[in-house]
Amino acid sequence: MTETSESGVMGDRAIISVRNLVKHFPVETGILRRQVGVVKAVDNVNFDLNEGETLALVGESGCGKTTTSHCIIQAQRPTSGQVFFRLGDDEPMDLTQMEKGELKGARRNIRMIYQDPYSSLNPRMTLLQIIGEPLAIHRMVESQEELRVRVADLLRLVRLDPSTLNRYPHAFSGGQRQRIAIARALSLSPKVVIADEAVSALDVSVQAQILNLLKELQHQLGLTYLFVAHNLAVVKYEADRVAVMYAGKIVEIGETEELYTSPRHPYTEALISAAPNPDPDTKHRARIVLAGEVADPGNLPAGCAFHPRCRYAEDRCRQEAPELVDVGGSEGQSHFSACHFAESLELTGIAGGLQSEKRGNE
Repeated sequence: MTETSESGVMGDRAIISVRNLVKHFPVETGILRRQVGVVKAVDNVNFDLNEGETLALVGESGCGKTTTSHCIIQAQRPTSGQVFFRLGDDEPMDLTQMEKGELKGARRNIRMIYQDPYSSLNPRMTLLQIIGEPLAIHRMVESQEELRVRVADLLRLVRLDPSTLNRYPHAFSGGQRQRIAIARALSLSPKVVIADEAVSALDVSVQAQILNLLKELQHQLGLTYLFVAHNLAVVKYEADRVAVMYAGKIVEIGETEELYTSPRHPYTEALISAAPNPDPDTKHRARIVLAGEVADPGNLPAGCAFHPRCRYAEDRCRQEAPELVDVGGSEGQSHFSACHFAESLELTGIAGGLQSEKRGNE
């Protein structure tokens, strides 16, 4: 199964398959709210999330990462496309075709951790109420005492003192609040966790603690992560595969090590060049500064959306939008790129100073 498949069949290892996902927002004006345009926040996105892996969805702000994750859990209904979810050996279910009542059951197995630990927790609720609310809604406890025991166990799981369950969020630091949010996400024993910029609002030292905790929980509980982020240094540590988004589309997807050492799209190359490297012995690599602004999803350029900022752009790029195709990775791995010149451009990743040039033009 390729990332560009248009079939509704899931890959053998996939727990979630996103097929031709589209989310457009109308642009309206005037008292009569006349539609004058459309914002293509997500535009024909395809990928598989394999059971037990961490897939990172990366890109600049406004590229459609969060909207994609919201469409997966149906917090926002997509304009078109399908999101298949398979639980065990059961037949895949298309979440986009489910009514609100049916989604309630599916959402027990797909939970979300939000970016801001200060606004994602209700300041008027105690930890017992915050973490216990999903358990009560889904009727997974029969008494208040059982609820307290379950919440206390969840607090221990995320390395918090269970004696604090009657405290309010204001009594905790940012890192502790994010641990509370993780405990809430795990309260229903989900199979998939979507972490939407889960560490970006935290101090660097606290980020490392939360990342370590997430990896430990993944191994301990057999979780599958969709890790939404813009920090490629974080992603390199956390993810098994990386999907790079630009202007509502996935422009590259592949195994983490392969993508970082041999990027096959100029946008990925630029993102990697901007990632800080903490190793002082590593050769300094040149920073690629992209010209212009991020493409406006309400007024995308013709052809490849990245071509106005791409230093390799040619006439074909300005006229024809590239497809996401498998350009082949090392050791037989799949490596998808949406670039007309993905196989002829020589882009060097982290291992080599990012000195990029076209083959044959040396």
